[in-house]
Amino acid sequence: MNEGIPQQLKEYRVRIDALDEQLIDVLARRFAVVRAVGDLKSCEGLPVVQSERAEAVKRRAADMGKEKGLDPEFVYGLYEMMIAHAHELEHDIVGGVAGSDGAEG
Repeated sequence: MNEGIPQQLKEYRVRIDALDEQLIDVLARRFAVVRAVGDLKSCEGLPVVQSERAEAVKRRAADMGKEKGLDPEFVYGLYEMMIAHAHELEHDIVGGVAGSDGAEG
């Protein structure tokens, strides 16, 4: 399988694999905080979804991505998916209590 693959490509793949592991670790930590937010919202009777917060998080991430040379639309879409999943987790914790409409936190 690795025959004929340049050594430099193999090295890049090793680096990408290591970065993927770091990304997964960061996502796991982020969603651990999301679960804590869900617990707090449940205890305090707060709404899960808060649209203004969600939009601010997505725009901030897109702007940070752009500053780092990433496609801001890609970053925005990635955060849309993460926030949607965060809302699902929080709804599970809170028990489906409807909120105003947005991001976790």
